[in-house]
Amino acid sequence: MTEPAEATTPSGRRRWTGGYDPPRTRRELVDSALHLFEQEGFDRTSLQQIVSRANLTKGAFYHHFESKEDLLWQIQNEYLDTQLEAAAAIVEEHPDTVDQLRELIRLSLAGVSSYRAHVAIFYQERRHLTGDRLAAVAAKRDELEAIFRAAVQRGLDEGTFRPGLSGRIITFGILGMCSLAFQWFNPDGTLKIEEVADQFCTLVLDGLLA
Repeated sequence: MTEPAEATTPSGRRRWTGGYDPPRTRRELVDSALHLFEQEGFDRTSLQQIVSRANLTKGAFYHHFESKEDLLWQIQNEYLDTQLEAAAAIVEEHPDTVDQLRELIRLSLAGVSSYRAHVAIFYQERRHLTGDRLAAVAAKRDELEAIFRAAVQRGLDEGTFRPGLSGRIITFGILGMCSLAFQWFNPDGTLKIEEVADQFCTLVLDGLLA
């Protein structure tokens, strides 16, 4: 299927010559916000900046989102939903405890690479969420953490991992180590994210295995 061609109105606003394309318009707004929220911060980014960078109008924005906070919430969901779906698949496909934890670590680091702006915004800007939106994001974050913790705890319970360790501390350590890689990982650097994941897996599992 051929995508609608892109054109602009005399005012410079975007217009799809093949007809209005809601998914593409929504994507343009999300991508604009991702760039601006990461570079400027949520507070310092105006709605006008978001629509101007996307070459769209405020009317287009309000067709898809209730507010700037709603857009921030949707960005958080986009990242967390992808991670939760992939983590659930790993649990299903890798019954071995060590393999499961290894793949979960790889998933977390792959997310840092593929969703770098999402991850940065998640840690730096989620404080701007309120009410039900904040609760929903916190619930998904807790659900993802629980998947990692279950894998760690199973390894402790079955004796695969060294005794006397705290599953809670191990889980927080793994998640913190992986997620904060967004602060220093350079996708144009000498190491690919897969190589970083290999080293993280060696570091974590060599320390855990009984």
